[in-house]
Amino acid sequence: MTIPRSPGVTGFWALVRILSQYDQHQHETLIDLPEVAARLEQRIFVIAANLVDYNDKASKRLTYLETIVPHDRVKLRTSLFQLALPEKMEQKQPSRPQMIESSAEMLLRQSSSDEQNKINPARRNLPEVSSCGKQMKSCCDDRISFLHESILHHIMSFMPARDVVRTSVLSPRWRPLWTSAPCLDINIDHFNMDRVKFNEFAESLFLCRGIDTLDILRLHSFAISAANFWIDHAINRKAKSIEFTEYKIWEPFYLNPGIIKFHSSYLRSLKLTNVILVTCIFHRLNHACPSLENLQLADSTLELPEISSRSLKTLEIIDCSVVKHLLIRTHKLVSLRFEGSRCRCTSKSILLTPSAVTLCDLSNAESIELSASVRQVAFDGVSTGRSMFINLRSLSLGEWCLSNNLSPILCFLRHSPLLEKLNLKLKLDCEKDEQTIQTARGISFAAEHLEKVTIYCTEGDARVPVLVNILRINARSLDRIDVKTY
Repeated sequence: MTIPRSPGVTGFWALVRILSQYDQHQHETLIDLPEVAARLEQRIFVIAANLVDYNDKASKRLTYLETIVPHDRVKLRTSLFQLALPEKMEQKQPSRPQMIESSAEMLLRQSSSDEQNKINPARRNLPEVSSCGKQMKSCCDDRISFLHESILHHIMSFMPARDVVRTSVLSPRWRPLWTSAPCLDINIDHFNMDRVKFNEFAESLFLCRGIDTLDILRLHSFAISAANFWIDHAINRKAKSIEFTEYKIWEPFYLNPGIIKFHSSYLRSLKLTNVILVTCIFHRLNHACPSLENLQLADSTLELPEISSRSLKTLEIIDCSVVKHLLIRTHKLVSLRFEGSRCRCTSKSILLTPSAVTLCDLSNAESIELSASVRQVAFDGVSTGRSMFINLRSLSLGEWCLSNNLSPILCFLRHSPLLEKLNLKLKLDCEKDEQTIQTARGISFAAEHLEKVTIYCTEGDARVPVLVNILRINARSLDRIDVKTY
């Protein structure tokens, strides 16, 4: 099957039409819109069974994207930020304090009077008294400004980046602090989804920061190509934690390996939502980020063969489409969560495909959740005779674990000598494939520490009594079995 040309053209103009619901300048912030349309085509092509299925999935996806756009979104009447450079700024080289002051004014100019009042409401209510009066002394003692810079930066870490810039008007003490704030929280929701203003603000903000170290970046964007450069900027500034979210109503954001290097000995935590991860960029996460301990991937497309970081301790894969057979080989991993959407009957889920996963060398894992819809789970190391999950204490599995007459769940139970808690999440009514239990004869395992089992199922699932009987016979230490219906 070859990708037809007509859906590609249709897809491109459909994406343009969808994006124009938010603003009329989409090409100013998203320069690779044709590539976005092409990647959408390719994703559908990979999972489509034939041409008819391809056209059906493409039509449903575009229909979904169009229906979720809020057509009645109200635009801001006035711009909260004016980012044009002063006309005479190039005439002389300003000093560092003058540059900081000009940068702050540049980000805050032309705010409405209401917005100015929000910036510093206390200034509006100050009593008119002489500088020597007792009332001025009691009301206007600025104790916060005398705190150490690290404490003030800590306070800023709880504020959106827009409000961090606004602190520059509080007093001369605060004026330069925002340019070296170690935490940036830049969210397009704070700009009423105005992508042009958001893009200009973020560009100017990173430009004004200079070479100061950035510890934490939280970036929530929407169809803006420059986000690749902002993420790379954070990596180059020795960021320890990066959280990036592409607005979920839009197509997954392509993390460009030509821009984002992911080569850092400082990065410890990475959370990515609604992105496309390809092999070459994830290779750097596996081998060029030796301090990476926490990785969360949500609502994303994973086009990679393996996750094999030697430093990773926590791995979460949530509602992701795994295109290739995925090998998870992370020796230091303590917690693994592979969770998928239980309901696949909506248009949003048409591009999610059952995953094939191989688990290898998870001897340090204490908690594993594999409740995603998977077509195959392989265990590398079963033939060696040793327990693969010797530290596992909590286990949560989905419908797939009952396949091949309970082979997957039995593999876990036989290789997890310290297992204490087991959760089974069986199928929903809308799920098509139901695994059957052919026979319970000859099934045996030793679960000496298993204390609690919880089974989630639909009303009247005939397999539940069989499972309960098997667990009662083999797990002598089992204290309770709870059965809960959806």
